[in-house]
Amino acid sequence: MTRLSRRNLLKGGLAAAGAGAAVMLNPAWTTAQTMQQTKTIGTETYDAVIVGAGVAGLACAIEVHDQGGKPIVLEKMGRPSGNAIFALGSVCVTGTRVQKQQGIDDDTVDKFYEDMMKVSIQRADPELTRYYAENSAEAAHWLMDVIGVKFLKIIKAPYPRFGRIHRIDGEGLTGGSLLIRKLLAEAKKRNITVLYHAKAVELLKNDKMEVTGVRALTPDGLKEFNAKGGVLIASGGFSANREMVTMYMGGWAANLATRGSPYVTGENITLTKPLFAQLVHMDQFHGGPIVAETHVNPADILNAGYGIIVSMQGKRIIDEAGTYVAKAKTLPRVTKENRAFQICDANSKNPQLEKMIKKYTYLNSPFYQANTIEELAKAAGLPPEETVKTVEGYNEALKNNALRQLTPPNTLKSPYSVDQAPFYAFPFEGGMTATFGGPKINVRAEVVNTERQPIPGLYAAGNAAGGLFYDDYIGGCQIGGATIYGRVAAKEIVKRSKKA
Repeated sequence: MTRLSRRNLLKGGLAAAGAGAAVMLNPAWTTAQTMQQTKTIGTETYDAVIVGAGVAGLACAIEVHDQGGKPIVLEKMGRPSGNAIFALGSVCVTGTRVQKQQGIDDDTVDKFYEDMMKVSIQRADPELTRYYAENSAEAAHWLMDVIGVKFLKIIKAPYPRFGRIHRIDGEGLTGGSLLIRKLLAEAKKRNITVLYHAKAVELLKNDKMEVTGVRALTPDGLKEFNAKGGVLIASGGFSANREMVTMYMGGWAANLATRGSPYVTGENITLTKPLFAQLVHMDQFHGGPIVAETHVNPADILNAGYGIIVSMQGKRIIDEAGTYVAKAKTLPRVTKENRAFQICDANSKNPQLEKMIKKYTYLNSPFYQANTIEELAKAAGLPPEETVKTVEGYNEALKNNALRQLTPPNTLKSPYSVDQAPFYAFPFEGGMTATFGGPKINVRAEVVNTERQPIPGLYAAGNAAGGLFYDDYIGGCQIGGATIYGRVAAKEIVKRSKKA
């Protein structure tokens, strides 16, 4: 019989503490060990196992099939629930026949590449960006010819969009939502399995750390899906995961409202991190204004160049000259509430006022109208005296050509006064649309590890992948990137499966 002593108790306690520390220091390892010890209900084998039924995942599945492979798509929700269904459906490309039909011939791949790099402040991966620019037209043609997408007439826009934005005809839906429906229809024609309520919980691997499949939680239990060619992570980023947002960006960012899907929760990180994937651009994201309760997007009124932005205390807090992205990202840094109002008047030249009134009204999203600033402030719940003082101070500074001396300055090139009744107040919050960070990929859509070597059998595309975007992106490049790199992954996976 072992005699219990203080020394033995301490030794046992320290050993237990050491085991506990190992669990806390390496939760991914512990989770993987736990999963490996859990029984599965069966296995299935495919050429490609795809995690996520978004643009990248469905494009990959269709391309795998058309290349002669057998794919399966695992979707954790009961339907496609990523950011694409909220998207307007812009695809940013150059060199298409749509442009040629409209006589838009003043762009080149080189110019497009340079603008993409400039928008990313030269921090995006040059090879990924170059490949995107060179293959963007072919991606648009594939969407038209294979998927059946129709693009609306191109409207030339200011830098950096120019004549590159191909807006999907949503036929009464958002363009992104219709695109998902068309991708699903094409997958169904090909008898591609899209398995819903199948949450990927672990990547399977052999003793060489080559990815061989996915273990997923299905309604019937854990099931293994073997992949002869490889696994594509197309689950989106982590914008709806407040823990990850706080970890990688800071608490201020966690106060941002969610502009996209509430189900984009970071499987691109949790699945790939145990394989030592190189995670890049983790503090980067696309932001924009939103009314969280109704999902109204007031970006147009914020970019119109009319009116001022005031806090809940009735004070100007942001330079109105910034883009809607800059304003949305700034708001939670300068206010505790992450809430503000765009106040504007009935200036007949304002091109967005009537549009915004209709949008807020249609979506039952409250906004406020009054014949005086004092009445407007009372209706919106702002302090009347301070709000009147702010508007009058702005108008006086405009009259004296002293807007740049205000705090914060107003640097609009052509500012307008706020003095024509009726007056309007449109509430908004800063929101996060999508994260840019994730496992770094190369131009073959392969995920690379911390030694910058490809992880065999592991691919990523769309917002699940890192490297293509930094700081900002040209509108329409997210759907473009998902299409391009989803199909790249498909071709690589099929080639690899044929060698297996």
